[in-house]
Amino acid sequence: MKQLLPLILLAGTSFAAQAQTQPAAPAETNQVATATTAAAQGQNAAVLKAGSLVVLETTMPLSSKNAQMGQSVTMRVKYDVVVNGKTAIRAGAPGSGQVTAAEHHKGLGKEGSLAIRPSVVQAVDGQMIPVVGASTSAAGSGTAGAAIGLAVVVSPLFLLHKGKEASIPAGYEMQATVANETVIN
Repeated sequence: MKQLLPLILLAGTSFAAQAQTQPAAPAETNQVATATTAAAQGQNAAVLKAGSLVVLETTMPLSSKNAQMGQSVTMRVKYDVVVNGKTAIRAGAPGSGQVTAAEHHKGLGKEGSLAIRPSVVQAVDGQMIPVVGASTSAAGSGTAGAAIGLAVVVSPLFLLHKGKEASIPAGYEMQATVANETVIN
C-alpha cells in the first residue's frame, strides 16, 4: 500500500499539469473570429491607409464678414480615391470642415481674416472618414499705411477707413490626408 500511494500522487499531478497546458475554449473562438474578419476584408473590402491623399473643395463662398469660429463648412471630394483598383471615396462625396479663425475687418485699414480646416469625408460604404489637413487661410487687403498717411496729410476721417473682408470662394481646392487606417466595404 505504501508503494501505491506515490504512484497515485504522481498520476494525479501529471493529470493536473496536462489540464493546465490545454488551450481554453475562448482562444479558439477568437481565432475563428479573426479568420472570418480577414476573409471578409480580403474579398470585398479595401484598406484605406492613413496618410492617403484626399482633395476637397468648398461648396459655398465664405467671408470673414459672417463666418464664426467653430462653424461647420460643407465641402465635397474633388477626385476619386482609389485603393487597389477599388474606389474607396467617390468624387462628389460629401465632406465637412470647420472655421478655425474668423476676424471681421476693422478701422485703420485692418483687413479681415478667415481660416478653415477639413475634418471628415464620406466613403462609398457610408462611413465618415476623419481627415487632417493644414488650415487654409485668407486675408482681405489691408490699407493701414494709406489710412494713417492720408489722415496725417488730408483729414483725420481717413482713420475710419476699413480694410477689406477675407473671403474663400466656392470651389476653393484644399488637400487633406486620411487620419486613420480604415476598412472600406
